[in-house]
Amino acid sequence: MKSKLLIPFIMLLATLLLVGTTYSAWTFTNDANITNNVQVEVPTWDFLTDIGFAKLDNVRNVTNVVASKEETLTIWSSEALRLTSTTGTQTKDHTVNINFDRDYYLSEIQFFKFEFDYYHRYKREQYNKGFPTVQFTINNSTLGTNQGGTDTCTSKSPFIATEIADGWWHLEYFIFAHMPTIAKGKDTPIATTKKINGVRITDRTMYDYAGTTAYVVIDNMQFSAEPTSRLGIFNRWTSDVVGNLFWFKVAWSGEIHSVKLYSSDTSIAVPEFDPTDTVSTSYPFPNGSPFYFSLLAPGTVRFTAVLEIGENHDIYTITSDNFMVTAAS
Repeated sequence: MKSKLLIPFIMLLATLLLVGTTYSAWTFTNDANITNNVQVEVPTWDFLTDIGFAKLDNVRNVTNVVASKEETLTIWSSEALRLTSTTGTQTKDHTVNINFDRDYYLSEIQFFKFEFDYYHRYKREQYNKGFPTVQFTINNSTLGTNQGGTDTCTSKSPFIATEIADGWWHLEYFIFAHMPTIAKGKDTPIATTKKINGVRITDRTMYDYAGTTAYVVIDNMQFSAEPTSRLGIFNRWTSDVVGNLFWFKVAWSGEIHSVKLYSSDTSIAVPEFDPTDTVSTSYPFPNGSPFYFSLLAPGTVRFTAVLEIGENHDIYTITSDNFMVTAAS
């Protein structure tokens, strides 16, 4: 709690941390001697005036759409971005690359979320379906993976969709699901020294119907350090082999205080923790990551993660579907 008095909340997310662990759980401890070697410059957002990057001047390029300034259909800002389909009734990738105001290092935003409002009322005949995909870019080259693109958003999706007004979604994408900076074993994390300066938004389900020219509007696009309203999973693998480490890819946003992992059958799989590693200087977690299970024997098992997040230390839980561990060939 002392660190919160000394360091603003947004800056706290970019600070390197020491970690204490037990066999099934770990918690964060802050150390004033641990510093970030990347200059942190997170802008202060003014939520009463213009918000975000979704402006015509920030458009880098487009595919299968025409980009224009939108001054009528906006939620809070004076200007939004309209994308009008140029492909008629064809189903194609409708894409826009949007510049940010500067380069953002992953060390700054790795536990943030990326959010925007999306007017979808006239993008297809099947109303209220077809979420866009999001992928981040550096000088127009992509970094990490894209997320989204489904017709539905479930309680385990790696993004959050909220209907906020007639024809508007508020969309939240976990940065960690796109560019995970924590991994171990055969998995390679994305270095926190990597940076991004733009985003690619793609909507494949935009097409004309009943004489209506399809279009969408993007508004209020920004990074946010606000805590998540739920967790997500950014892999939905259903099986793996005895002897492997399984990465339970949990995504969240906000300041994280502790994690507990559970296996429904410890004869089949157990959390991959070293109980002797009570203090670790590895950034940011001991042995690379706590989000792994050792697969011990064939069978069906479920994995559960419990995360403590935010200033109020809220507890969030997510459980995998039935997971099949198979014998090695």
